Amino acid sequence: MTLFMTEIHVADPDRAARWYSRTLGLRVTHRDDLKGFVLVEATGGGRIALTRGEPIRGCRLVFRVDDVGAERDRLRVLGVEVTEVAHNAEEHYREVRLSDPDGTPITLFAWANR
Repeated sequence: MTLFMTEIHVADPDRAARWYSRTLGLRVTHRDDLKGFVLVEATGGGRIALTRGEPIRGCRLVFRVDDVGAERDRLRVLGVEVTEVAHNAEEHYREVRLSDPDGTPITLFAWANR
């Protein structure tokens, strides 16, 4: 079994797709304007279906990156509100947190030993 995508509801799929593309570098792979659906994909795999609807709380997107500090700096240049880098010594990773325009929580993390 393979997870094909994660679907989240957003107020405006086109706006959300532009944000995910500009902010996180995801690329649009499919669009259905009549159904209010945009599929975006990360370079290393993983897809998010952005579907028009009332945003639902309780979901968090987690992306692994090579360098959390560099990603934080890049996001700040784009004007994205992002937390300070947090270190989790017990589980050996570093992370920052942000939200998409609809309030979906996003975590970017990197293993501390990589």
